[in-house]
Amino acid sequence: MQLAIEIPDELFLSINESKQNLIELAKQKLALELCKNHKISISQGAKFLDMDIYSFMKLLNKHQIPAIDDYDIEAELEALNSFPSPLRGNAYES
Repeated sequence: MQLAIEIPDELFLSINESKQNLIELAKQKLALELCKNHKISISQGAKFLDMDIYSFMKLLNKHQIPAIDDYDIEAELEALNSFPSPLRGNAYES
């Protein structure tokens, strides 16, 4: 899929950035925002920006976006709670 953004010439000239730099900046901001709002995963964000996961996590940190937040921790706890627990009885006992 391809998206296009219209930028008036006078605005583009005042920004003093190359077209390629603006494209990269827009992609970066989009990936950060989507990851922050849990629309994409860290690995999807990294792939979108053509970087490894650790570099993307550093980028998240640079922009003060937690790689793992309360939402992620809650999801992990729910997943853990779905496993049998010795305290609740073992589902594998006969």
